[in-house]
Amino acid sequence: MAYDIPDKIQYKEKIVFNLTLGQLLYAVVFALLAFFSYGLPFAGPGKFVLPACFIICGFGFIQLGWEKSLLNRWAYYAGIREGGALDPRVQEFIGVRKIEHNTVYLSNGQMRAILTITPINFENMDEGRRESVILNYRDFLNQLTHPVQILVRTVNVDLADYFSGHDSRVEKTNNPQLIALYKDFKLFEQKYVNENRVKERLYYLIVPYDPSDSLAKRYQDRLEILKEKVQAALSRKLDKLEAERDESDRKELADRTSIMQQKLANCSLVSRRLSTNELISLYMSYFDGYVEVDEDYLSRVVVAKSFFEKKGGEADGQEDKELQTQTETISHWKTGRKNPAHRHKRGRD
Repeated sequence: MAYDIPDKIQYKEKIVFNLTLGQLLYAVVFALLAFFSYGLPFAGPGKFVLPACFIICGFGFIQLGWEKSLLNRWAYYAGIREGGALDPRVQEFIGVRKIEHNTVYLSNGQMRAILTITPINFENMDEGRRESVILNYRDFLNQLTHPVQILVRTVNVDLADYFSGHDSRVEKTNNPQLIALYKDFKLFEQKYVNENRVKERLYYLIVPYDPSDSLAKRYQDRLEILKEKVQAALSRKLDKLEAERDESDRKELADRTSIMQQKLANCSLVSRRLSTNELISLYMSYFDGYVEVDEDYLSRVVVAKSFFEKKGGEADGQEDKELQTQTETISHWKTGRKNPAHRHKRGRD
């Protein structure tokens, strides 16, 4: 059976004693340090302490990969470890230029569409159904022509949406016993969820698109840029041309996303593309924790429009009204917290 060789393969040539060039340099440097430190004017057993330390450090750099660990540690302390949503350094670190038209625009020119996936109960399926799902999922992975990212998040259970559809119906019955029973049940459910910290998992599939992926696309982009500059100089219609080009890229991403949804449907997985508001909510949830206050979720939709306004992303039409309403809601509950800045810490979901 033939297997595809991964594209990103690192090859390091072994030079001497099964060591790479970098490892050999470390061996020479620490050996010299140990040799010269041995000649220092120390008496007794202390004469061997410093050379032994250099030998141990050399072994760590050569065989244990201390170099990578130290670089990662340096990057951790030198980088952004904590910051608010409006911090320019945080915005630059996240790398999102704007979010609009149900699409995430990255700073490097790439685009992202995010699908939310409804999971299936695999354990309750019969043997034939399980095998069918596994085969379809295998075909889904084998037919991928581009990388994808699978995101799984664990969040607190939100009962607000569940009870909101029943509150008015129970009140309309005008049955005191039924209303009392419903309120008692609602209180019990909320108390149980809070005390036991019940969680649920959210599943996402991130579909990427790079407008400069193909060679033909690169040449086409260069010709279009030259054409845009000429036409902009003549007719000042650069904005219109950029909008047309952006629409073409969004169509390519939409087609790719639609194909992914069809393949997921073959695996009995129901998917839906996140809207602009939901995309902003997903990104902002890393700062605001899905509007979590004392283990209670006030809303699933968290929108902070100002986070992306500086990057050029703006909502329009009905979305703009929803953004204003939701932002006012966020401002209301933020006043009751000790730290309204909502600090974001790397390494935590």
